[in-house]
Amino acid sequence: MQHTPLTTCRALRALPILTLLSLSLMGCSSVYVPSFIKVYQPDIAQGNILEPEQVAKIQVGMSATEVNQILGTPALEDIFHRNRRETYVFYDKRGKDKAFQHNLFVLYDANGRVAKIEQSGDPLSQAPAQDFPEALRNDKKPADQAPAATDTETNSSAPNPYSLTAPATSTPALGGGGGPLEPTAPALSQ
Repeated sequence: MQHTPLTTCRALRALPILTLLSLSLMGCSSVYVPSFIKVYQPDIAQGNILEPEQVAKIQVGMSATEVNQILGTPALEDIFHRNRRETYVFYDKRGKDKAFQHNLFVLYDANGRVAKIEQSGDPLSQAPAQDFPEALRNDKKPADQAPAATDTETNSSAPNPYSLTAPATSTPALGGGGGPLEPTAPALSQ
């Protein structure tokens, strides 16, 4: 078979089409990742963190303001029925673990009072533990259970940098008796 310029030209025209077709088919194939390579999947927490104690406080007849004080701002509000339905979504996925999702629906009557409470999804008793910073926890300790101050805290003469009150005495380097600061540098001569 002789190669004429016409058959060569057809083959050259078909080459880009075949290349695009093969590249598009490669995109459809799954990518093999060896087992020793660990793909990081971040933790995802969305919506409202719901605790069983909070949900138990919600009672039929409460106002929307009282519900919002207990549970916080709802994740979803029904735009077609304003002030009638609030949805609290608790979604938590830790890495490659199965996602936890719990939905709480608070339905209101025409007077703005709770008429019905519905829940769906995973039970709140199976919710993953939340890692709250110490300052955000609701665990208020009574005064008799408060941790005792250590010797370094009580005998320290240095002011506490975390205190929210001003120091009792002012330092002379800052201007003395608490009045406005006076310049201490000598005036420039001309």
